[in-house]
This record gives sequence, structure tokens and C-alpha cells, in this order.
Amino acid sequence: MAAEIIAAVAAANSAFNFIRSSVQKGREMQDLTRAIGKFWDAREEISVIEQQATNPSKIAKLFGGKSVEAQALEITLQKQKAEQLERDLKNIFLWTGNGHLWENMVRERTRIRNARIAAAREKAQAKAAMIDFFIIGGTLLLCGFIVLSATSIILPE
Repeated sequence: MAAEIIAAVAAANSAFNFIRSSVQKGREMQDLTRAIGKFWDAREEISVIEQQATNPSKIAKLFGGKSVEAQALEITLQKQKAEQLERDLKNIFLWTGNGHLWENMVRERTRIRNARIAAAREKAQAKAAMIDFFIIGGTLLLCGFIVLSATSIILPE
């Protein structure tokens, strides 16, 4: 887990350094969409890893290796570094006169994230409804089979 989050932060840091050096060389922010995308992909991966660490499986808990405190410290430090990189990226947008792009991007990111959350929620609800349907249907079929078997035993032909 620690290696994964370190790698994700390193990817975000690499993308940030590329963006910063490109801006210093005079490139426009609009020309750096691929690097900015890599930064956000790494930032999202950090969030996913944090969620996985927060909700580990039973096997991961049993064979995790590191203490909870060590994992928490590693995640907290790496997350803090990623948040600092995000603030620095925002400052680059502001310093280059592209604050409006930052605000639009944050607004769009929020919209997309909310849509993904809603879709995941709907999928989970549909899955739960399907499981309920099969459990209730299976129970009813089993009860029907038991009743038919009991009546055939009690009322022989």
C-alpha cells in the first residue's frame, strides 16, 4: 500500500514539475493538457489508495504487515504532499492569468465526480435489489417445493 501511494505521489510530482518547467519556458497552460491530465490521474489514484487503506479487506488486515499507525502516517504524509502539489498547480494557473481555467476545471471536476458517485450509487442499489429479488424468489420457490413435497407425502395417490 505504501509503495503504491508513494508511486502515485511521485507521478503527480513528475507531472507537476513538467508543467512548472514548461510554463517557465513560456508554454501556455492550454498546451499542457496531457501533463495536467497525468497530474489529475495520479491525484485520483491517491484518493483511491486512501479509500482502500481506510476500508481494507479482512485478508489485508490479517496480512497487512505494517501497523495501522505506520500506514496512517505514510498515507497522511503522502496525501499532504499531494495536496501541496495541487495548491502549487492552482498557483501556477493563477500566476499565468488562467484562474478562470482553474475555476472551470474545478467546477467540471465536481460535476463529473458527482455524476460518477450517483452512477455508482445507482449500480449498488440495483445490485442490492437484484440480490434481494433472488433471495426472496429462492425462498419462495423453496417454500413452494417444501409444501408440494409435504402434500405429496401426506396425500398419497
